[in-house]
Amino acid sequence: MNLRRLLLVGFGVVLAGWNCAQALAQDQDSLSQATSALLRMARDSAVVGHYRFSVRERQQLVFDIPADDPRAELLESATVPKEKTTEVAATLVSTPTEPEGERRYIAYWLGYRIEGDEVRGLTPLQWDSIFQKAGRRAIVRFTPQGRTRGVEVGSDAVRPVGQALASALLGLATSLPFDSVSQGSHWQDRVAVAFDAPDGSRLVATVQVTYRLREFREAVGGPIARIEFDGEPVQSSAENATITGRYFGESYFAVTQGHYNRVMALANLEVEWKDTSGLPPSRSMVEWQGQITRR
Repeated sequence: MNLRRLLLVGFGVVLAGWNCAQALAQDQDSLSQATSALLRMARDSAVVGHYRFSVRERQQLVFDIPADDPRAELLESATVPKEKTTEVAATLVSTPTEPEGERRYIAYWLGYRIEGDEVRGLTPLQWDSIFQKAGRRAIVRFTPQGRTRGVEVGSDAVRPVGQALASALLGLATSLPFDSVSQGSHWQDRVAVAFDAPDGSRLVATVQVTYRLREFREAVGGPIARIEFDGEPVQSSAENATITGRYFGESYFAVTQGHYNRVMALANLEVEWKDTSGLPPSRSMVEWQGQITRR
């Protein structure tokens, strides 16, 4: 009797193990079928989500002169680090387009804030008054693969908000691949990181970015693609500066819904200025952080 019971228990354990193995194999098969997808921005009319776009720039100018140089004290104020943070909160609504055409979104502003060293922005009350008079919307255009084609506003009053949003989108790595991808796939594109030059002009650093699909994660609304990216500045003979450094980050793309849940990017750049207008040789240490967060 004991031997029979022992055999039955052993058979039950083996059967349970076999069922678990079968279930695991089925899960693996199901997962393997879900690890290849065509990533495209949403094109149907729907509320995409409430987003916060933020860009933080920190920059320090360094002059290549010894500390005992008489000019060092005079230039000391110019070497103080400067920092600026810009945030735009908006609700994005996608509008119907042709299947392979441009993706168009309406952005309804929820808020705008700019702060930092030597920044004189409008107060929240002033911005709210402008929004009530001029409207709270803009049109944001993308390619199906996520590249920004521009931000359009209908009033000069809210143009600074549109420019801040456009600058954030151009600097963030949101490009998607042209073909279906699976775990380990990679593709390339370029982004444009803008920052202030010592003379007050705006300099744009073009960065060659390599994207890598690390994995698909299961979620309530469907799989999420986790994408890592990194890159380096592309030199141009037309620039008055030599730019070196690194750009890197990661993003999370909702495959079924066709939108980003989050994009985070960081650029550490060193800019060697060629034309110093009679000043000693100088370099700028630039830290740029951009982020999109869906709430």
